[in-house]
Amino acid sequence: MESCSVGGTSDQICWFCKKGRHTECMKEIPTDSMSEGPHDCTFDTKMVPCKCSH
Repeated sequence: MESCSVGGTSDQICWFCKKGRHTECMKEIPTDSMSEGPHDCTFDTKMVPCKCSH
């Protein structure tokens, strides 16, 4: 059985800041998190603040 993993959510820095475009910072980043659900692969989208220090 395949395991469900979500990659790229650990750093919590938006795409624009990763590219050095800090003036276009998204302020909040949508991330997938495990939710309570009937299967192992149920995800909810939540918003987390961008943690880049400009």
